[in-house]
Amino acid sequence: MNQKIIIPLMWLLFTVAGCSTAYNLSYNDYDQTVDFSKYKTFSWIPHTDNDNTPYHNQIIFNNSINYFSHELAARGMTLDNDNPDVLFELKVTESKKSRTEQVRTTVPAYNYNNAYQYRAISPHNPYYNVNPRAYYYNRPLNYNYNSYTYGYTTKTVEYIRGAITVNVIDRKQNRFIYTATVEADLYDPSTLQRELHPAVHTLLENYPVKPPTTTKKNRR
Repeated sequence: MNQKIIIPLMWLLFTVAGCSTAYNLSYNDYDQTVDFSKYKTFSWIPHTDNDNTPYHNQIIFNNSINYFSHELAARGMTLDNDNPDVLFELKVTESKKSRTEQVRTTVPAYNYNNAYQYRAISPHNPYYNVNPRAYYYNRPLNYNYNSYTYGYTTKTVEYIRGAITVNVIDRKQNRFIYTATVEADLYDPSTLQRELHPAVHTLLENYPVKPPTTTKKNRR
């Protein structure tokens, strides 16, 4: 038996930019000693996880399997539960995460109202008052002057770190020949379903056998 050679192809780290839900490839290996074109049939290792959360449940698993079947059919592979060439293993994981963010705040410091009364003593002024020899000249200058102070407060944002891993196993030799993982920071369960198909596509992006349409495009 040839010694198993695993060569890393890609190690991409996914960083949060806003609240993105797109899955990104984080790890991908395959055995370069294997001729993947010889594999024509596949089957799935039974899903044994009993989790039932918005991010990890049987519906997500089943939908992922359907998307994989579509991608594998495009590569000339068919499902055969009796005598498959390769076994596919799908793992869906989730972990709770949190991070702190700084939010800028604006607070009015004061509201300034300017109104004054002018008192003068002058016998030459038409408003001169002999007794008590004074006049009052009221000149209200009413205006508002708002001053603000700026600061920062911190808030905690909770999210789910989701990951999908696919392992491909040569059934006869009982050894791993391909593995890939995609990850994403998930903030809303309702957006998860629309990301599954792109995630599956990314998981098989570096699979050695490409769909015919992809091969034609690469030759141009």
